[in-house]
Amino acid sequence: MNTKTLLGALLAAVLAFLLGWLIFGILLMDFYTSNMTSYAGLVKNPPDMAPIAVANLVWGLMLAYIFNLGNVNSPGKGFTTGLILTLLMTLGFDLFMYAQFNLYSTKLIGVDVVANALFGGVIGAVLGWWFGRGSKASS
Repeated sequence: MNTKTLLGALLAAVLAFLLGWLIFGILLMDFYTSNMTSYAGLVKNPPDMAPIAVANLVWGLMLAYIFNLGNVNSPGKGFTTGLILTLLMTLGFDLFMYAQFNLYSTKLIGVDVVANALFGGVIGAVLGWWFGRGSKASS
């Protein structure tokens, strides 16, 4: 893995942390709370930040690695690639969770898939820009 990929992973991780905090920690927090089965002790308050940071690093590394391999080098291509990857991964994960646990409502799954897809699209656009810097790639 080259330096550009590793720096792209770090960029994506920081963006994922901040964007995740905004989308899921502020804008959609009440929606998630009201559409998820709840019981005492389910949600950590406050959340454990170290695993969140590591998860964002892993997420950023995965996207940067895929984008580097796939030559995703423009914001437009990055948005589309990030959106599709995140949509498919979130839908697969949410459906497994829905099938096995009484935790999510179908309404929550729909919103979660769309919110995560847009989240992945924005991160993908930034990564696409990162990998395309200095080239004549078009969006």
